[in-house]
Amino acid sequence: MVNAPTGQMSDPDWVTSAFPGEGKTFTSINLGVSIAQQLDRTVLIIDCDLRNPWKHHFDFSSDFFGIHIREGLAHYLQKNVDLEKIILNPGIDKLTIIPGGRPLPNSAELLSSKRMKDLVLELKTRYKEDRIVIFDSPALLACTDPLVFSENIDGVILVVQAERTSPEDLKRVTELLKDHSLLGTVLNKSSEEREFYV
Repeated sequence: MVNAPTGQMSDPDWVTSAFPGEGKTFTSINLGVSIAQQLDRTVLIIDCDLRNPWKHHFDFSSDFFGIHIREGLAHYLQKNVDLEKIILNPGIDKLTIIPGGRPLPNSAELLSSKRMKDLVLELKTRYKEDRIVIFDSPALLACTDPLVFSENIDGVILVVQAERTSPEDLKRVTELLKDHSLLGTVLNKSSEEREFYV
């Protein structure tokens, strides 16, 4: 999540989980919609799961917002499209999204590229009004993508699925995140059907 008030530079933060399917995309979108509806800020949600954005969670744009896209972040990183062409309004006031686009076998390379670093910097500095940018990251224990992308990121919101993510998994994730600020943890899919922020 990037919180970029006018005239200030802030460190970008992200939402991730140990494994795919634990609810990080739902959490990212829920958080973004809630902020857009309740606070005097705009929100941009970016799907950074480029290795296989459709296999392990709902299609970012179509299943959550009913928007069928042809281009997304993958196309931007491959220098095929401009940023303005992939920023979409899903019909919610003060909310925009950047879908992941097509799956990329070299996604780790592109997420660690200079073009991705330049994108993060641009998103931190280009807007005159307050904007929060939420990066929906791939799962930490599923591939190397979030680790190579994490050098652009400071704070982390970690999504944990109840009765699935083991203490050993959490220990591994904590070790991977030791150089980042853990902003909070969301306990998802609990038997009580509610989420807790710890």
